[in-house]
Amino acid sequence: MLNAFRKALRAERRGFTLIELVVVLAILAVIISLAIPRYLAARKRAYKSEADNILQETKSLEWSYYQQYNQFDTTGANLGLVVPPGMHWNAPSVNGGASNITITMSGAVQPLTANDSVWITLSGDGSSTGGATF
Repeated sequence: MLNAFRKALRAERRGFTLIELVVVLAILAVIISLAIPRYLAARKRAYKSEADNILQETKSLEWSYYQQYNQFDTTGANLGLVVPPGMHWNAPSVNGGASNITITMSGAVQPLTANDSVWITLSGDGSSTGGATF
């Protein structure tokens, strides 16, 4: 009879208790809350890197144009830049004069918005500066 009672007790303890499940869920919540900001920061760096790569290519093409014609291409049409498909940014836009231009890229695809932008300014004296807002 005692063996039957022991078997009945063992049969009832096959699942997890509510406390154990709550503890596991709390641990998962802490891990997720630590992981999400790191993921979002890495994604933001990847978007900025994507724009920086295109800006570097545009910058090289503008300097080549400047060396050949002693002025910058103020429209960007004569550079021969091929923008890769599937970018999260709009194509670079060029503003300025013959000796000082700014190349700007703004966000096109979610999660980027039109307010998100990356730019670089080139001067005829050989200097360049850049920045980003996002």
